Amino acid sequence: MSTKVKWIYLAAFLDLFAVSLIVPSMGAHLKGLGASYFMIGMMTSIYALTQLLSGPVIGSWSDKIGRQKLFVTIYLIVGCCYPLIGLVNSYYIILLLRATIGVFKHGQVLIRTIVTDQIPVKNQSSLFGHLKSIAGISFTIGPAIGGHLSELDGGFRYVACCTGFLLFLNSVIGYLYLDDVTKNDTSEQRKKDEHKSKSLREEITEAIRSLADVNWRLFGQVFALKFVLDMSAGLYHSNYNLKIQERFGITPKISGYTIAFQSFVGVITGLFVPKINDKLYNSDVDYKKRNMHGYILMVVGYLGIYFANSLRIFLLWTVVLKTSHMFLRIILTDMLMRKCPPSQTGSVAGTSNSVSNLARLVTPVVAGVFEDNWGINSANFLAALVASIGIFIALGISRSHPKSQ
Repeated sequence: MSTKVKWIYLAAFLDLFAVSLIVPSMGAHLKGLGASYFMIGMMTSIYALTQLLSGPVIGSWSDKIGRQKLFVTIYLIVGCCYPLIGLVNSYYIILLLRATIGVFKHGQVLIRTIVTDQIPVKNQSSLFGHLKSIAGISFTIGPAIGGHLSELDGGFRYVACCTGFLLFLNSVIGYLYLDDVTKNDTSEQRKKDEHKSKSLREEITEAIRSLADVNWRLFGQVFALKFVLDMSAGLYHSNYNLKIQERFGITPKISGYTIAFQSFVGVITGLFVPKINDKLYNSDVDYKKRNMHGYILMVVGYLGIYFANSLRIFLLWTVVLKTSHMFLRIILTDMLMRKCPPSQTGSVAGTSNSVSNLARLVTPVVAGVFEDNWGINSANFLAALVASIGIFIALGISRSHPKSQ
């Protein structure tokens, strides 16, 4: 493993671990400030909306000025915002800070584009798998540590400051170790030199305009598959703790353990996806079979969860579900990056992130309507129906030639 890859892994871990420290205690902190459940929900929606709108612009901007410069900048900004969330006592100021974080918090997008820029195509699938496993590890241990810190006197402030410090540390890592790949293309270098003399406003305006140069038809099926994946997952995770506690009569502590178990399953799956691809899907260059099998497995997992009549059976079916989730997330990322020209990876990765945030924006409302009218478990059945759409989209995948490198 090269030194550059190790720093990429560390940056990905710190980004997600930092966020996983504070997110679980955010709702309780806002409730303590007098916020209603609607206001707490608005916080989530505003964040998803700003992520949705800013993702393509941030990605396109990184295509213009380079990954490293933007990587350092965004982590400096969000690293300042999180400690302020812990220090202020106004819901509306926190809402403004969360919106600011939503605009700039696209580190995972930039990490994916760095991988695409600097790692050979044959090794990218393995790296994407490892990155997804790192995400699972982060969200397994982060909430537990954050929960212990938040129980201290003034604990939320400690958690917010720790989150900010870790994100600042990521900015330092980006500045020292995640330098942009050097290209011999003089026209590309000339374009970057021109951008150095432009104002911030001109750079952002040009980044927005350059989105029109992307052949979006090429990515339509991938974006559709990703939206289906994220929407079905959002339906499953919506009010997860309430649903599982009510269905099986368990405590919040046990509920937390089930989340950790599912994250662990995702971690293990991420480590084995490259081997699965090599053994079973060597000839599947258009990703058709992988998508079909993944979505079929996901539908089966959701239906198993819907009909489960005990916690043990429920956990058994979550193994099937989380295995298919992780498998599909890795292959869709790999599929997207292989279709993308090197000069547009930031724009496409940013837009892909916006597709995910669109699903996160829609699913809480849809899940709430179904659960209010047809019971707390109905969203799981709806998730199976949504996931089945992925099977039909996969059937329509046409043979394409992956990007060469």
